[in-house]
Amino acid sequence: MSNLLSIHNSKSESFYHKAIKRLFFKFISEKNKNIIEMSLEKYIYNRRADVYFRLNSGEQIVVEVQNSKISVKEIVERTEHYNKIGVYVLWILHGNGSCTASPKFPHDENDIKINQVENFLHWMYGGRVYYVNFNFYKEKTTISIPFALHFSPSSKKKNHKMFRTKFESYYIKNVNFARIPSWNLLCVNYNGYKLARFYDKSIKRVVKGQIIRFYNKYLNESKNQKKLIDLIINHFKQKYGLFLISQALIELINNKKIELNQKHLYKLQKKIH
Repeated sequence: MSNLLSIHNSKSESFYHKAIKRLFFKFISEKNKNIIEMSLEKYIYNRRADVYFRLNSGEQIVVEVQNSKISVKEIVERTEHYNKIGVYVLWILHGNGSCTASPKFPHDENDIKINQVENFLHWMYGGRVYYVNFNFYKEKTTISIPFALHFSPSSKKKNHKMFRTKFESYYIKNVNFARIPSWNLLCVNYNGYKLARFYDKSIKRVVKGQIIRFYNKYLNESKNQKKLIDLIINHFKQKYGLFLISQALIELINNKKIELNQKHLYKLQKKIH
């Protein structure tokens, strides 16, 4: 995915919203051979969808672009409105928009703000939130390709709570970046919702694959299970954080993908919970 959309510079919220809609309409329609109908701002039962697609399989998809603040209640209401008539929803957030608690970028970060909407979408989409960003240079604005972020609890126990200010509520979480391989869309059912998403891999799946390869490489060099677990943790903790590594290890052990004694993870779990 190397495509970027260049447009005239402006800083109004409506500009950002329209530009992101144009980006998704242009590239999804161009890159998906199975789309047989497409529309910008299509009315569906008295609600105007930002972008609409119909696949040759009969599935219908709307892209909901969000730049300004929105509530979890409104996310649910819009999604349920479309779902009741069989339409799948793809939610996209502007990473530098007021819809986020802090700016979001396509790279790993520790201890950044996540608002309630971002947290809810992460749960709704089974461990990912989709974003797109703007880059300003001279008189042009370049819109990035979309990217996915995964949230996991901070390694600091003091951050394991919801924070409240006079104007907002937010969480402090670690963020891991996942690359989106193409503009192709997938219709799924997650947590009771009909959703459209890209073909990106979940971060936990990526982590588990990397741990298996590391485990197989160093298994013969370290017969001591505790030492091997320590090697795995030290190798991956800076990038993925202790919580995600702990979850991945437990699932791999339970699914018999690796042979390690779970009791050696007790101190790690105690440290992060």
